[in-house]
Parts: sequence; structure tokens; C-alpha cells
Amino acid sequence: MSTSAWETIRLGELVEIKHGFAFKGEFFRDSPPGDVLLTPGNFAIGGGFKSDKLKYYNGPVPEEYVLLEGDLLVTMTDLSKSADTLGYPALVPKPLYARFLHNQRLGLVTVRDQSRLDKKFLFCLMRTDDYRNEIMASATGTTVKHTSPVRILNHQCRIPSIDKQHRIADILCSFDDKIELNRRIAETLEVMARAFFQSWFVDFDPVRAKADVRAQHPKWTNAQVSRAALPTLELEMAEQFPDAFQNSTLGKIPMGWQVAIVPAPRRLARNWPSGSRIRLIR
Repeated sequence: MSTSAWETIRLGELVEIKHGFAFKGEFFRDSPPGDVLLTPGNFAIGGGFKSDKLKYYNGPVPEEYVLLEGDLLVTMTDLSKSADTLGYPALVPKPLYARFLHNQRLGLVTVRDQSRLDKKFLFCLMRTDDYRNEIMASATGTTVKHTSPVRILNHQCRIPSIDKQHRIADILCSFDDKIELNRRIAETLEVMARAFFQSWFVDFDPVRAKADVRAQHPKWTNAQVSRAALPTLELEMAEQFPDAFQNSTLGKIPMGWQVAIVPAPRRLARNWPSGSRIRLIR
């Protein structure tokens, strides 16, 4: 795509930034009920919205500081050592159960002339290296880094026609959507993995299930007990779990298991060849 026809602007020509409201600390909450009070912690490194560190507010709210879906915010304070999110933008998502509030040290970015500048294109532009480097170079503070609407609006950049802006923003935001979907899938898989580990190797649920079946059918084979106790597992995997417990220094553990210090992963890989007699659950 040729950039020869792109227009050079200063953000302040087309954009306004409004400071947030200083909500009263006495109404802050770490959990619902209440409105969601957005903070710099809701900004991802590189830009974008994060919903894993929500703060709540259960007090009076001026209506002009209630955010709408699609509003563009920019963080103007960063408490991290390397100012990971300073100056980066985020688009407000659709509220699911509570309103999003415009907190202080966050700027609400408004495009004055939408015939010349697309808001989603601006969101992408505010994630570029040129913009980010300028914000960092002009930031103030040592431990806590700050920027301001004036510094942000002084940034100069080149923009294409509004039609090209729409197309560019649609493509880049679709990538963001796919990345977010993959992140959520990975998060879900991690939760599932933790639940399996807790069930299998802490609570010993498969062993308990097989022990119950064994008590009712003492003459059954391991395969029969495994099928009856763990019908959702593949038989080969279900058979790896014993059907009784033994005493140990940690209390009751599955029969045939032992209490030991797990060696470093490199030693595991070196000392447990594929032909060894140690049985692994894959």
C-alpha cells in the first residue's frame, strides 16, 4: 500500500482527551457488588483491555463518567518499574453485569472529526513504536511514570484516507480478536489442567472410585473395575490407577506409589528412558 498520499497531522487537531473522575476511596471494593472501576491495571502491555484485575465501586457516580462500549481510553500513569502500559490505549468492552467507570489517570479519547480519523484506526496507531517511543521519551516521574493529554496530543503521525483507515483497522482488530480468543482458550485449558491435577494427584479421585468398585466386586479384573469406575477415561489410562490405598508419611496414598523428592527435569529426562519399567501416565 502506497503511503505517498497519507496526510500528516498532529493528534490534537482531531482528538480530545478528557481526564477521569477522582472516585472516593471509601467506596472501593475488591469484589462485587458495584460498578467496575477501571484502572491502569486493566491495560494490557502493548495495548488492549484486560479483565483479570477488576476493582469495584459501590458509591455515587456522576453519569458523565460512566463509560460506553467502544469508548477509547489511554492510560496516563504507570506504577510498574518499566512503565509497561504508559500511553497505551484500550477499547471498553460490552458491560456484562456492571457499568464501567472512567477513573482518574485514565484519559477518554474522543475523535472530533470522524470523517478524517477512525477511532479503531487511532487505537491501532496508539500502539505503534513511533507513538510509544515519544510518550516514553516525554514521560515524567521516576518510580511512577506519568504522561498527559498535552503530550499525547502533540504526537504527529501520518494517516491515510478514511476508507483505508477502516480497512486497516478491521484487519488489525480481527487479529486482536483471534489473539484474545486463543488467550481465553489457553486460560481455560490451564484451569482444566489444574483441576485434573488436583483430582488425580492430590484428592486421588480415580483411585477412590476404583476402590469403591473393588469393594463391591472383589473378584473383578483390573480392566473390569477400571471400566466401571472410570468410564470416561481410556481403558489403558484407567488401568494405571490402583484400586487401594496404603499408609505413608503424608497419610493415605495410592497403593504402589511412594513419597519421594522429585529430581530436576533434566535428571528425569536422562534417568527415565522410554524402555524403563517406570510407568507413566501420558
